[in-house]
Amino acid sequence: MVLMANEVSEGRAHACISAGNTGALMAAGLFIVGRIDGIDRPALAPTLPTIGGKGFVLLDVGANVDARPEHIMQYALMGAAYAEKVRGVARPRVGLLNVGTEDQKGNELAKKRFN
Repeated sequence: MVLMANEVSEGRAHACISAGNTGALMAAGLFIVGRIDGIDRPALAPTLPTIGGKGFVLLDVGANVDARPEHIMQYALMGAAYAEKVRGVARPRVGLLNVGTEDQKGNELAKKRFN
């Protein structure tokens, strides 16, 4: 992973893909590749398939247990930028996904946003 992150950091690659340890991948990203200006925390961001074949981006899929409101906003900004610049979506829409529809489901932040 360190070699892979070095390739991105030195401009010989544009992305890192790993089936390895999540913590190690996040550490390599933070300490070798670095952060985007204005972004406090990285987020894992897989592209998931859809029936129409375009797929969609899902951010923060396990690296952060309890994100603060400013982190949620940063994830939204990163997801929208990725959808627009990489996926070619003219006007990306961003939503907040929770673990259920009931009022009491999810962490405190998600419950506050639900109400």
